Amino acid sequence: MANMSSMGRSVDSALWQDYRASNTAMVVFYSTDPVSEIPIREVPEEYPSDILPEPNYESATYGFYGCSRSKIRTAFVKSKLRYVIFVTKYQGTNADYKDRFFVTGYIKVNKIADVKKAHIRFCSDFTCLDEPRCLALRGDEQRFVSIEEAFEVTPDVLLSWDFKAKLTRQARIILNEENTMKIIEHLDSKNDITEKYIEETARLQPHSDDEESE
Repeated sequence: MANMSSMGRSVDSALWQDYRASNTAMVVFYSTDPVSEIPIREVPEEYPSDILPEPNYESATYGFYGCSRSKIRTAFVKSKLRYVIFVTKYQGTNADYKDRFFVTGYIKVNKIADVKKAHIRFCSDFTCLDEPRCLALRGDEQRFVSIEEAFEVTPDVLLSWDFKAKLTRQARIILNEENTMKIIEHLDSKNDITEKYIEETARLQPHSDDEESE
């Protein structure tokens, strides 16, 4: 995986380009951490780890810290989509919501950058070597909410999205403007607890050998 501290120094120095898009979205899956009530991403128990820090709410980026699913991000840009919407099968400590699917947050993308060289330099595991480029997405807005206020993805919702397959971690669902804005309006009407996501993730984060030796 990427060395988050070394890659982190490059976030602002990456060659970000303005990105224009319509109010459409791609729904992508992430795994929640079982130790937290807040539906934060899965946190590694130790480093090094194959678990990527995605969604990266610390920097409002997707695909910067690792090139897993690079073709999905290429398709995102090619389709001129605006929002990366994050869905999860909740595995946290609130038993009332466990094993149900929820949209918990989004990143509104306004910048893209080719980070293939950075991935090859900093990542121990990269898949973009044979790709012409590896795009990272960066947002000017993001919002993540509590599991109680998240948008539940029921079978009826999946049908309304014209998605007839099983919802798995490999899922990639493109939404039209109407379905996109339903989700965005729902999340925007709820409390933004992105900072709590960041704090909880930092609290559970293991220390790398590099950090311990500093």
